[in-house]
Amino acid sequence: MRTPVALLLLLASLAAFPPRAVSADALVWTYQYLLATAKTERELAPVTEHIIRDELPDNEITDVVAEVLLAHLDDASYPVRNKVRLLQVLAKARSRRYDALLAQVRAQSKDDPVRGWALAAKRRYFRADEPEYVPGTFDLAGFLRDIESAALTAHPTTAQGEHLSRFTGGSIEELFEWAGRPHHVTSLQTRVSDGIIDVKIQRIAFYYRGLGRVVFGYRKVDGDWMFQAVVADPLAFENEMPYRARAAELGLPDPGALGMQQLLSQYTSAMKVAVERNQRVANPPLEFMDTAAEILVRESSTANDPVTIDMYAWICRLLAERGGQRYAAVLQSVAAQAVDSKVARFARMDVEPAPDVPAAPYVPGTISLSAQRAKYASQYPDSTFQGGRL
Repeated sequence: MRTPVALLLLLASLAAFPPRAVSADALVWTYQYLLATAKTERELAPVTEHIIRDELPDNEITDVVAEVLLAHLDDASYPVRNKVRLLQVLAKARSRRYDALLAQVRAQSKDDPVRGWALAAKRRYFRADEPEYVPGTFDLAGFLRDIESAALTAHPTTAQGEHLSRFTGGSIEELFEWAGRPHHVTSLQTRVSDGIIDVKIQRIAFYYRGLGRVVFGYRKVDGDWMFQAVVADPLAFENEMPYRARAAELGLPDPGALGMQQLLSQYTSAMKVAVERNQRVANPPLEFMDTAAEILVRESSTANDPVTIDMYAWICRLLAERGGQRYAAVLQSVAAQAVDSKVARFARMDVEPAPDVPAAPYVPGTISLSAQRAKYASQYPDSTFQGGRL
């Protein structure tokens, strides 16, 4: 197993989270969280693969695997391949600790691959004698509830965002020492092939509410997760946070209001995220598109860096593909006056039909950006630092 992080981190973690058999080791905690939250095989694969290869034996992990397997045993929406992967972890553990659980899986599951792996796991030779696992040993719901509570009570500040942005790299343990435990973590595996060479890309992203995101990628040559990038932006990653599913209950902005906050925030990454999300829907809200058009007219001519230029190009694409003739004149004006060739090129895109959008041309100045920014002020007024590129 990896060396635990510093004693100070352990004490801080115990103060923030009541005891639930939760690991003080940063990587083990990360795997515990991802095991508990992964829904698809692409999300679970990079976790189980490296647990089997690098982290076993470790009951801090396998107890969570057992609990997740029990929670989803009768869940038809949870992929069979995920259940098999969890059983492969238990098989690799080579412990009699999970014999009763494996017997329950064989008796209860309706899926042949799941029953087969439950039997294979129990037939492994040289299995260690350990106390039988008792369901509920790891409080899965409580573990996730504590993390959500930490996110909801966080008070992000500009200084914290700037500090996060200065993380220069290292291990996941070093990230936790630098910025503390994140408020959300995601994992993803992607395969790229040219027909001859197959490349597997695995990433883990750590989200800090109101501050930003840090991404690690697995490097096979190093046999470890390596730092790749940090983006500081108070609003760019708000959509990723699990508590957003209860936005109305928690008194948080609804999806439309959050999109407007992001668009009007003047945080480049957040603006791009909001525009991209609206470009992917058939009928974006008219208020969003009118506001985006006003921003494009009033502010795009000052763009002088690639990140900001790319964001304005996305606004052009949104208006051309989703706004119809309402924004044709706006786009023509932007194309004629644009200093940057990329913005000009996107402003000249063919305008696609948009029968559900009012045909009356949008007149610049109709919307007051100052009034809109007052109406849709950021939910994190004390956190304003931005840096890095999506």
